[in-house]
Amino acid sequence: MPEVNDEWVRSEMQDAKTKVGIGNATLKLLAAWKDISLSVNQQKEVIALFSRLSLGHAAVKNNPDELWTDAQPGAITLGDEVRVKAAAYDGATGAIHNGRRGKVVGIRYGDIIFKSIDDKEPILDGAHYSPHQLEKRVR
Repeated sequence: MPEVNDEWVRSEMQDAKTKVGIGNATLKLLAAWKDISLSVNQQKEVIALFSRLSLGHAAVKNNPDELWTDAQPGAITLGDEVRVKAAAYDGATGAIHNGRRGKVVGIRYGDIIFKSIDDKEPILDGAHYSPHQLEKRVR
């Protein structure tokens, strides 16, 4: 089980002048954390995954055969395969859009118009994105 020193945690939060609501939520999460039995490496993986998913960010795992790069304005053309960045949006909007793959079906006034190709719901057909929210598949 992960070792959590409650006295140290409270002292750290007090020194950081953590707001009461934030501190209480953190203490609740740490109380649940104590009951989970994981190795140190597993703990790190859980924390990384939890922090992404709790914010509505995608848990994108790259296929080693693919190469993605940040999309650049002017470097995207019709038919390109693009992916919404894993942390492009927060919350419920992020849960719908982040990590989604699609084809570029249009470019209007700097917006990239996207049709999803990832077999996820909801189907995104005609969604508009800034190129800065996207990654482009280059291989």
